Amino acid sequence: MTKSNLKLILFLLSVVMVGAVYMYVYKPNQDDIASLESEIDTLETRYNDLKAKEANREQYEADIVTYTEGFNDIVAYYPADLRQEVSIMFIKGVEEIHEGEFEVNSVGLGKPSQFYTIGANSEYQCMQAAFPISYKGTYEGIQEFIEYIMNYKYRMNISSVSISYNPETDEATGSVALNAYCISGGDREGEPDVNVDVENGVDNIFIGGEGAAEQNVYPYDADNGASIATENNIKILLNNANNDAADGIIVSAGGDDTYVTSSENKVVNLDLVIEEDEEGKVMMTYTIGDESYTTEVTTSDVTIYVKSSDRVDSDDKNGVKLNVENTTDLDVFVKVADDDATSPRFAVGRKLGTVKVY
Repeated sequence: MTKSNLKLILFLLSVVMVGAVYMYVYKPNQDDIASLESEIDTLETRYNDLKAKEANREQYEADIVTYTEGFNDIVAYYPADLRQEVSIMFIKGVEEIHEGEFEVNSVGLGKPSQFYTIGANSEYQCMQAAFPISYKGTYEGIQEFIEYIMNYKYRMNISSVSISYNPETDEATGSVALNAYCISGGDREGEPDVNVDVENGVDNIFIGGEGAAEQNVYPYDADNGASIATENNIKILLNNANNDAADGIIVSAGGDDTYVTSSENKVVNLDLVIEEDEEGKVMMTYTIGDESYTTEVTTSDVTIYVKSSDRVDSDDKNGVKLNVENTTDLDVFVKVADDDATSPRFAVGRKLGTVKVY
């Protein structure tokens, strides 16, 4: 090999080595430097933004308190539920306040329906129910009734009123379309239970009389629902959603084929519907999301045993809110065991019919 060829080969090898160093050492390092500089710029921008906000921390914290109080004041203007027994007593209260001036001939007890959720991640559900009322009374009594609705402690409105006046009797008849609203969820509690369970034959079924029942006594009161743990229609298991053994929420009525579960690390709605079918059988359906199970109820009541557990840390957030829609005469009894004392996993939401929790 001649010296000129050797020099050419050495030159080419030098070029290749320089190119390799540029492609595989210099350029990647430059890319890494550019990436780090971009990340530094982003972090510096974020730091400067947080530093500016830190200067106003006290104002932000004060605003949180102010806005929370304002929110709670508005929510307090709505009841936590629209139970029918409370609605009945409201109507009877209207008649008692305006005795002789306004009488309710009939009232439809509308089924509550959800129409709004406060915030994307809020537990607060806004419900409404319609109460069509037919009435008779004096013109002044109708005015007083409308004022009573306007000034009632909870939010209601009247969407329409019809009045037919008879000048000979000085009596008006007609109908009122009354709408009631509630905000359920969070730690809100409904109105105190209304006791209308009195014996037949009393002078007034809402007030009572001699022999009227003072309070309801249920078959599980004696042991505070302890027997429900061994004999029940539905069992609910609540554990940490991040455990490796099983789903955090398991609802069953017996075997594995009755399971309705959730592995989500959040509070989910468990909807329980109890109703008679066309054959007169009492059927119950429990649902979480798009999973549900239906079975016949052959017992004299519906019992639910909730086996809960303490939360393991601040990231453990799962639980259930039980919503009951019971159109039968069966009572629903719930026994809750071992729930977290400070942050319970189990709560009762909407309920139609008697639901007692031990």
